[in-house]
Amino acid sequence: MAKFKAALFDMDGLLFDSERIGLIEMIAAGREQGIEMEEEPVRATIGKTIEAAKQVYMEWYPALDYDALRISFTNRMQQLAATGNMPLKEGVRELLEVLKAHQIPMAVASSSEESTIRSYLENAGILHYFDALVSGVDMPRSKPAPDIFLAAADKLHVDPRDCLVLEDSYNGVKAGRAAHCTVCMVPDILPYYDELSPFVDHLLPSLTHVIPLFTA
Repeated sequence: MAKFKAALFDMDGLLFDSERIGLIEMIAAGREQGIEMEEEPVRATIGKTIEAAKQVYMEWYPALDYDALRISFTNRMQQLAATGNMPLKEGVRELLEVLKAHQIPMAVASSSEESTIRSYLENAGILHYFDALVSGVDMPRSKPAPDIFLAAADKLHVDPRDCLVLEDSYNGVKAGRAAHCTVCMVPDILPYYDELSPFVDHLLPSLTHVIPLFTA
């Protein structure tokens, strides 16, 4: 019998290989305003809400029109998703099939807007696996606060302590721990480091390696 009663997924960098693509597209969106953005501030926004990311960008580039940047970036990313150019990470479909077979309810808990979450999942053909979608935009506090995972667990009618959070970002694993969930980190472009150990119960290289957590 599965140890966990629900699975709570981040989206960017976990389900989709979108962080690397997003890095390129955000820099391209900045060039539209004549701003040559560096990778550092873009990486610093991983796992942050739109408003939290805005603070980072405005500190680096005070002349930036953030709203225009965001619109351009969103359009670029959604166009890629709509044309099948937003690849899934390794093991996504296999894990979702296993969880479905074991009747484990699933939610996506992402800092992205709900319309973006739905669009990505729908275009990839995996929307039907998920019982709930939760956007950080709708939460009073963003990751690393636990709000988004508490809301996701509530939507699934499962105690957070019985949920496995799957994350790739630093703020995400901290949010999962704050919600009293079990936390599995699958690193993407942000590497794991030892100071994260209090927040991470399982450190795995891909979602394929998550499957035994539900089947063993």
